[in-house]
Amino acid sequence: MPKPEIKYYSLFEKFPELVHGFSTRIGGVSQAPFTSLNLGASTPDDAERVRENRRLFFKALNIPQERIVFPRQVHSANIRIVNHPGIIAACDALITAQNDLFLSIQTADCFPVFLFDPNQRVVAIVHSGWRGTAKNIVGKTIRQMIAHFAVQPAHILAVIGPGVQKSCYQVDETVVLHFDAEFYRQDGPAHYLLDLQGAIHRQMTDAGIRGEHIEVDLECTHCRSDLYYSYRRDGKQSGRMMGIIGLRG
Repeated sequence: MPKPEIKYYSLFEKFPELVHGFSTRIGGVSQAPFTSLNLGASTPDDAERVRENRRLFFKALNIPQERIVFPRQVHSANIRIVNHPGIIAACDALITAQNDLFLSIQTADCFPVFLFDPNQRVVAIVHSGWRGTAKNIVGKTIRQMIAHFAVQPAHILAVIGPGVQKSCYQVDETVVLHFDAEFYRQDGPAHYLLDLQGAIHRQMTDAGIRGEHIEVDLECTHCRSDLYYSYRRDGKQSGRMMGIIGLRG
């Protein structure tokens, strides 16, 4: 039986009640070009294989699929506080304080962001592409955690997972207009390399998260075709990774 290769982050390791993980493309049953742990149900991959990949992934994390929240991601700054599993329409960030409820997002170049306050026992997950980052979805998610759950930003632990790094993320002028100049550099006529991960990190510190409470995964989804799916690299033939976070009761 295939065994999913899952990434875990050291910042969260000392909290046994916290479940988290980020999938790679290794350890599933999908065939080329979706080899092999494609978790994207909206991709052109065989639906039965995707379902089996999800079963393998959730089993490896020891979480029941019926307790997972799945957002329908739309590259927005829409944030939902959730108390029940299921599909949530039109949002890109989820927050919960409920035990045994597991939040998910899917990516294929955009950055997965995991947030956890161990004091208030609140978790959040964010899908942050350039549109969401331009709208400060991470900062707004943190503010929602503060407003609804009395979270102190200095207590939040944060992970920015892998995504398309600045060396591979070429964009045009219409995109960089949304970002401070420190996060991009010109590399050709009307072309720029954008440091989206750096912009997300700044949003975290601007919201009050301490630098030592932020873990950054510097791997590039575009470069690492052996380990990650990348929509920028593979287009419609790209699968999807999945991030999960939640608290056991």
